[in-house]
Amino acid sequence: MTKISLAVMSAALAIGMAAPASAATTDPEVLIYRFPGVRDQGGSPNSGLATVFSCTNFSGAPETIRFVPRADDGALLGNTPFAINHLQTLTVATKSVAAYIIFAMPPTGFMQQGTMAIAATSTNMVCTAMTIDAANAIPTFAVPLHGIRLAPVPGSQE
Repeated sequence: MTKISLAVMSAALAIGMAAPASAATTDPEVLIYRFPGVRDQGGSPNSGLATVFSCTNFSGAPETIRFVPRADDGALLGNTPFAINHLQTLTVATKSVAAYIIFAMPPTGFMQQGTMAIAATSTNMVCTAMTIDAANAIPTFAVPLHGIRLAPVPGSQE
């Protein structure tokens, strides 16, 4: 009886400690989020309103994540891929903001009610977005945006 219990516990431990499903930066991209209500007042960096996106990779491997902003009429405003390491948080914005260190994403210019599509080589990513006052080092006037998750993490409920 003890040997069987030990064997079952060993098997359960091995399954529980298995590495997360990994992918690579060469895997095909999957659309994982769309954020409506993206806003940018245009103008110079660190001024007016901007929208900030933060994404974390928990896939267990380096991945590629792509940000594709569109204007309120659907016009394409950019298409920028980034490499993102396991457990790295990548923050991008529609323009430079004082509150966050952002990765170089080309400014979108004026956006009244745009959208941002986010695609990645793994669904094991989580992203948030908010519109902020770009001039303040402390995120003020933070308006969270509700992202629509298009490709959920397998086995999760969102």
